Amino acid sequence: MYSSLPRRPLGDDSSIKLNDITFLAIMCVVSGVLFYCMAASSSMLMVAVAVPLCLYDRSFVFPMLLTIALCQGAFEAAEVTQSSATQTTDFSETLIIAATAPMLLWDMAHDKWSRITPYRFVIFYVIFLYFVFQGCIIYYQYPQNYKTLILIHAKWSPVLHSIMKSIKIVFYIFYLRVLINYPAEKNLKTLETTRKFVPFILIVMAINLLVNGRAQSGAGYQDTLQLGDAHHGSFTAQLCAMSIYCYISFFMKKATLFSKGLALAGIAAVGVCIMEMVSRNGLVSFALVALIGFYINMRRKSWSYIFMWSIAAFFAIVVTAAISYNSPTIQRAIYMTEQQGGGDRVYYWQAGAKALEEHPLFGRGGDESASQAVVAEYAPAGTQDKVMHNTYLEMAVEYGLAGLFFYLCLLFFALKWGYRLYKFAIDTGNLLIAAPPISYVVLMVAACFVSDVWDTSIWYNLSMIFALSIQLVYEKYISVKGVNTKITLGQAVANPY
Repeated sequence: MYSSLPRRPLGDDSSIKLNDITFLAIMCVVSGVLFYCMAASSSMLMVAVAVPLCLYDRSFVFPMLLTIALCQGAFEAAEVTQSSATQTTDFSETLIIAATAPMLLWDMAHDKWSRITPYRFVIFYVIFLYFVFQGCIIYYQYPQNYKTLILIHAKWSPVLHSIMKSIKIVFYIFYLRVLINYPAEKNLKTLETTRKFVPFILIVMAINLLVNGRAQSGAGYQDTLQLGDAHHGSFTAQLCAMSIYCYISFFMKKATLFSKGLALAGIAAVGVCIMEMVSRNGLVSFALVALIGFYINMRRKSWSYIFMWSIAAFFAIVVTAAISYNSPTIQRAIYMTEQQGGGDRVYYWQAGAKALEEHPLFGRGGDESASQAVVAEYAPAGTQDKVMHNTYLEMAVEYGLAGLFFYLCLLFFALKWGYRLYKFAIDTGNLLIAAPPISYVVLMVAACFVSDVWDTSIWYNLSMIFALSIQLVYEKYISVKGVNTKITLGQAVANPY
């Protein structure tokens, strides 16, 4: 049976505290290794450190997965696209999944509990798996998808990509299954570890950008800094999504002054990265997460408390705006708005809309090169061949309106359960429970301006949302009293809930 409450009261911290000195020592090692790996553009040492760390305490698995997902682009030296033919791509995400999967399998095999994942959750992963195979088949029905690729063998890269996507979806299902079989307090400990873990990562990212960032200039901006091959829109959106833990930590009563100072430094680090990386999407995400972070921490507080912090927030906004006005990001945003009519994104979206008119049902095939081919085919001459810069439009272009409809169903299903978790977090006073849903919201709003269908940080947060929902609020919103975990296939089909 599913229990809507953990085996210990939510307010009991005894099970979720690491020794502060031990944790600080661990994070100093992790931060140093991360800085070295970012400078050397290699993830091997980071994965090597992650293995004993996750063996030591499984609560590090989730933040390590988020960290590797964040750094993947920065580790990459290059990638294969239609307009370039570079080959040295980092496989940090594949390595971390391969490293953590045996640990999670061990946990599941030795769990005293054996809960099945409710079908209403797992069915979305299964349908997504179907679209992966469908997209691969449809892709080769349109030779224009790959005829302009510089490398001949890159024609078959969508097959490899589909295999990797399928493996990842299977891992996400497996990860969800493991999470729901953990005691609820173990998942709460994971959120607590993530809260303390995130500021260190954000600070290291900012320091590395300032010290080792690659200088770049372009239309409307000068002397910006970039990290490896990281796409600044996706990268900064992930930074903002992770920073919600800093806002929660900063206002948390039980947090020490040192933790609050680290949280504030983490928020500042995110701001520095955004202003240096000329990401308008990051700017929007930063404003959104700041607004949400402030709002949730003002809930059910006295008017005097709200007024005091509102004044402080107003002055912080004024100071930040004054300092940032001449930053590359603000100047590029002004230039693109006043001189370029929004930039090339408009051309990408128009090209996607035209392709959708001609191929509405199944799209042009499930690979980024299909979206790039669409831009090359339908966008004005001189437009750089890039992806749609809109996750929802990219889903439609590559998998058709059927794929888009399914993706929107998944989005609203996740938002529904995320909102239920948010209400539970407010009622119990544990705002960390609301962190994964808020991270998901930030990422999905940012997805309006970047192509992130397969962004693993979205999927990790989705798994955590579903797991916490099943453990904490599932029974409250489902009419049945519980879920029998030992049923036959016939019984499962007859009563899928």
